[in-house]
Amino acid sequence: MKLEELKSWYEGLTKESLEHINSFYTEDVFFKDPFNEFNGIGKLEKVFDHMFEKLDNPHFIFIDDIKEGNQAFLTWDFVFESKAKKYKIHGSSHLRFNSDSKIEYHRDYWDVGEELILKIPGLKFLYGKLRKALAVE
Repeated sequence: MKLEELKSWYEGLTKESLEHINSFYTEDVFFKDPFNEFNGIGKLEKVFDHMFEKLDNPHFIFIDDIKEGNQAFLTWDFVFESKAKKYKIHGSSHLRFNSDSKIEYHRDYWDVGEELILKIPGLKFLYGKLRKALAVE
């Protein structure tokens, strides 16, 4: 498991350093986050390309990790700027490594409502009404 190398790569991730993605992921990696679910390293590269295209100064800050056998669970903050405003999304990743220490399973967990929708004025209002309607008093 190359966890420390992986964390360093993510912390310094740039459009140029994406060429090293094959060092960390299998060709048929399974990836899932709140917006995507697919197999394949090519599609994962497209997720990162999209991130660099749409966001300014995106970067990851790792908070903690737990390793057990061929799996790891990491908590992180994803920090970026968009339209001159800074954002931070707190989340976590469950990773499973194959026998070559490459990631074959990557699942990101983060709360779209709290971490994203509540930061967008128009959507914040609608989401707030929905949350209030569904909340236990």
